[in-house]
Amino acid sequence: MYKAASRKIGIFLAGFVLLAGAAIAPPSLCAGMHELSDGEMAVIYAQGFSTFTLSTDTNGNSLVALNFSGVTLSTWTEIQSMKMGYYLKGTTAWDNDWTNVSLGTSSTDLVAQGLYIKAGFSGDITNPATRQLEYVQIGTTSLTGPISANFNSFSGTLDNGVTNISRTNLGAATITSNGGGFYLSLSRNGVGNQMGYSFNWGSATRTP
Repeated sequence: MYKAASRKIGIFLAGFVLLAGAAIAPPSLCAGMHELSDGEMAVIYAQGFSTFTLSTDTNGNSLVALNFSGVTLSTWTEIQSMKMGYYLKGTTAWDNDWTNVSLGTSSTDLVAQGLYIKAGFSGDITNPATRQLEYVQIGTTSLTGPISANFNSFSGTLDNGVTNISRTNLGAATITSNGGGFYLSLSRNGVGNQMGYSFNWGSATRTP
């Protein structure tokens, strides 16, 4: 689903953002397998553990969460084009349409520390006939580094939901995170016009 070049890890996070996107986006692209050299294999390392929890979110939905604490992923990845969510929402358009994307730079990696996958269900989660998947979130508790692109269409938030952006052309810009949380969400209904696919930063700056 994506083509990437990663410098540090060989399990490799071919871009945390695209890893998240690949997990919940419908398949539309393909990629071939690439055999790692002995030298690349020699620098692969991974550690950490996962926990599974079942709780209730602020809207009363049953929340299933898989957390991978103690995991740090680092990458510099370039993608020519990334698109998510083409459907009718007022008009038929893309939720996110990014081109000339760079996750990190040649001198500054994009680093994710602590990963999670969350799914929210309405109805009785124990009853397959009545439960309804409302949203999926794939994210990190701490994201550091820049993401640059031509944001032809952007949906999400840079300030933990204080300001929600929906299908807006941000132009050529860099979004820099300094350790705040980040997640990609796919939502049936959404909050603050965030139905569909949205990229959400807890705290980030955009330049220019």
